[in-house]
Amino acid sequence: MQQTVTRTPLAIFITGLFFSALNVSHAAQVPAGVKLAPQQTIVVNNGSEVASLDPHKVEGNPESNIILNLLEGLVSTDANGHVVPAVAERWDNEGFKVWTFHLRNTAIWSDGSPVTADDFVYSWRRLADPNTASPYASYLQYAKIANADAILSGKKPPQTLGVKALDAHTLQVTLSEPVPYLVSMLTHTSMKPVKQSVVEKFGDKWTLPQHYVGNGAYRLKQWVVNERIVLARSSSYWNNAATVIEKATFLPIASEVSDVNRYRSGEIDISNSAIPPTLFGKMKREIPEQLHVNPYLCTFYYEINNQKAPFTDPRVREAVKLTLDRDIIANKNYGPGADPGLRLYADLY
Repeated sequence: MQQTVTRTPLAIFITGLFFSALNVSHAAQVPAGVKLAPQQTIVVNNGSEVASLDPHKVEGNPESNIILNLLEGLVSTDANGHVVPAVAERWDNEGFKVWTFHLRNTAIWSDGSPVTADDFVYSWRRLADPNTASPYASYLQYAKIANADAILSGKKPPQTLGVKALDAHTLQVTLSEPVPYLVSMLTHTSMKPVKQSVVEKFGDKWTLPQHYVGNGAYRLKQWVVNERIVLARSSSYWNNAATVIEKATFLPIASEVSDVNRYRSGEIDISNSAIPPTLFGKMKREIPEQLHVNPYLCTFYYEINNQKAPFTDPRVREAVKLTLDRDIIANKNYGPGADPGLRLYADLY
């Protein structure tokens, strides 16, 4: 489970921003009869300092939480986890192998230039390019995009990737085999577009606030390393009229105890998802209306080096396996919500 705490008056603030437990980077849907606070600002604990804000060079949740507010891909997900149109307003396919995405002509970058199909062609080629050294380059292989395998192994150039701009607002994606779930895969952080001219002009420094050009609902206003990241509402976002929050501040509070204490003192409005098991019961009793629990699919396991004695002996490994009490590990070590596992992949239902 993911456990996060949110102050009741701020529940209306969740739309328009993405948090690890609140996937709501789309436009706000304010419930009827809800009165908005005079100042639409929010402070969130992001858990740790981000390594980068380049979607092709990150792999952690803290980075994704920020990037999904700054950059928007072809599709997004709503508050219920359903795929919804984003830069692409519609799409069609031929046998799930050749996909065509029709981009909205109202999508623009924060510098005022239009978001085009060529932006996605450049970005996905950059993701595949071995010179980028993206930790998620293999994601293109999982999506079965044509020639991804050969490009990642250096046998073909990035220009041969199965993605093509038919015109400024039409993107064609060709796969090596049918993938019915391709659209769902396009919500991933690594599939977000970057502005070619900005990346090429500033290199690795393109992610600094003074250089960052995005196409999301928010702009990068300030980044003080190990202190805070501040996002401001972007007036150039195509659906800005439906955005509610004006400013969001993300803090890198790593300590779980400090996270909870600073939340309860009113310093932050949404805690990080990792609430200490020792505090979960107490908070559930004292502030149940502010505690939100969300399903989280993740597998934790022990690895044993079977190249060193005594674990070179399969009988020893079997004995260790038989002595482990999965119930104690799940319920005592990890706390509420963890289930003992008998295989690598957990049950989805």
